[in-house]
Amino acid sequence: MLYLSSSAIEKNHITDILKICAEHGIKYIELSGGTKYYEKIWDDLIWWKNQSRLVYSCHAYFPPPPQDFVINLASCNDKIYHQSLQHYFNCIERLASLNCQFLSIHAGFLIEVNVAQIGKEITADIIYDEKKAIDRFCCAYRAIVKKAHKHQIRVYLENNVLDKNNYKRFQNHNYFLMTDSTSIKKLKQELDFDLLLDLGHLFVSCHTLLLDYQKEVTNLERFVQWLHISNNNGITDEHKILTPQSPVLHAFLYLLRPELNVTLEVKDSIEMVIKNYKWINSLITETTGRKDG
Repeated sequence: MLYLSSSAIEKNHITDILKICAEHGIKYIELSGGTKYYEKIWDDLIWWKNQSRLVYSCHAYFPPPPQDFVINLASCNDKIYHQSLQHYFNCIERLASLNCQFLSIHAGFLIEVNVAQIGKEITADIIYDEKKAIDRFCCAYRAIVKKAHKHQIRVYLENNVLDKNNYKRFQNHNYFLMTDSTSIKKLKQELDFDLLLDLGHLFVSCHTLLLDYQKEVTNLERFVQWLHISNNNGITDEHKILTPQSPVLHAFLYLLRPELNVTLEVKDSIEMVIKNYKWINSLITETTGRKDG
């Protein structure tokens, strides 16, 4: 199915986003970042699901917590680690009431990141021991999967993005898990997981690490279970709309198969987002014969 990320339509209340999607006939919504916490959030999700027959998947930083924090399941800071784990445990309990069958989470990282650094310059003031951090991440991921399976929810793991500016600040050290085919396959040796491949993330990481994008896509083809798609300049993760010239679009069409779920994760005006969604949907229909709502 082709899902639209709720982050594509920036509104404080998720109900305003769902209303816009329903009005434009978009039924598959990936609940993601960009909204604020409020008391009736779950009531609104249930109401719109029943009213417009919406189908949800859930991604990363949803539901928005009452107080912002950086989720990191690889953290060696016990407070951050347990707070991150509890976020997903609480999320899974709530998703069951929405009949939501899919949850995707980000791979962790080996440094401590604060809220103010998200999407901006990230420092590496506190660096964790790699083996310890990966062990903690694997333990947390298995616990999340175990709880999710009890509620018939399938969990996916998404690749991180490493941009050139952060890599330079890190003195050419990569402190993010799962940024390229080598690091993804390395984690696969430690952990059994379903890969959500963010093609925009991979495009930026390939520019940073001087890797051939199409070769990386080909190397990961057999692992891919879900796709996130958006356009960028290869320097930063811009989440721009897709165009016919976009390398991400070409990679998406190369990987596309009938059973593959896809999320459009772009940011622009509402009109442009809806137009891009419908265009991508038409490409899916042309390529696979499948038509999504």
